Amino acid sequence: MRKTQIAAAARLLVRKRVPAIGASIDGVDLARVTDAQFAELHAALIAHHVIFFRDQQLTPENLLAFARRWGEPQAATESSFGKLDDFPEIDVLDYDATRPPYVTKEMWHTDFTGRERPTMGSVLYALEIPESGGDTIWVSLVAAYDALSDRMKQYLAGMRAEHRTVKAFGDDIRSNLWKDDAGKRRFEQIKALAPVEHPAIRTHPVSGRKALFVNEGYTTRLLGVDRKESDAVLGYLFDHLRTPEFQIRHHWRKGDLVVWDNRITQHYAVADYAARRLMYRITIKGDKPD
Repeated sequence: MRKTQIAAAARLLVRKRVPAIGASIDGVDLARVTDAQFAELHAALIAHHVIFFRDQQLTPENLLAFARRWGEPQAATESSFGKLDDFPEIDVLDYDATRPPYVTKEMWHTDFTGRERPTMGSVLYALEIPESGGDTIWVSLVAAYDALSDRMKQYLAGMRAEHRTVKAFGDDIRSNLWKDDAGKRRFEQIKALAPVEHPAIRTHPVSGRKALFVNEGYTTRLLGVDRKESDAVLGYLFDHLRTPEFQIRHHWRKGDLVVWDNRITQHYAVADYAARRLMYRITIKGDKPD
């Protein structure tokens, strides 16, 4: 892979991973990021949608300080993951054979699109990783949009889509989350959330790039057309988003950290492992899609 030095003073190296999405960044200790380095990291995220770092050694304080450079963290209580008691912004993703991941069917998704303001992105840090399995796949929604036919782009232009949180968290998908009394109360709250509308084609607020903004986890229907037409078009688009040329698959190692732009990506956590996989995640609040 070609290496390009993007900032001699910061000594950062960006290596594009695949043409559509993703870049690895070397030469930075994320516990001690300077303002100049962060400016380069931000530019790399806008350009590549997902950025990968190896061999980081971060305390929870370091992780939170780095995440705050990207924006205001969302409280971990808003997710259904475990919690880090002393750091309310940190989700704990801790699974193994006795606590299997709760994904029981394919869940390609963009985080929190069942809200008026989906998240801007996430920071995910690997503390313990199985010898095999547990990869994560990201999809570029920009590449997916660019590859649509002109006729499909015209059809979707100005169209809006309904998103519902309960679709991603329904009891047929993650029923083990709702077994105890607290879980049942949480599920009732999720079912009571009203659907929201987002544009089917989103414009990135920084780059201005257009992205296909529907996802199988949350999007329930296209508005302004009948149900049969909506189901047929969404089925096509969900299948289109699985195209390998739009994807990058990351095999985790201990000390890896990944930042992704939730505004123009989808992701899928591959639940094919039994040994322990322990990750810390911080999610960054976002804005209303345009």
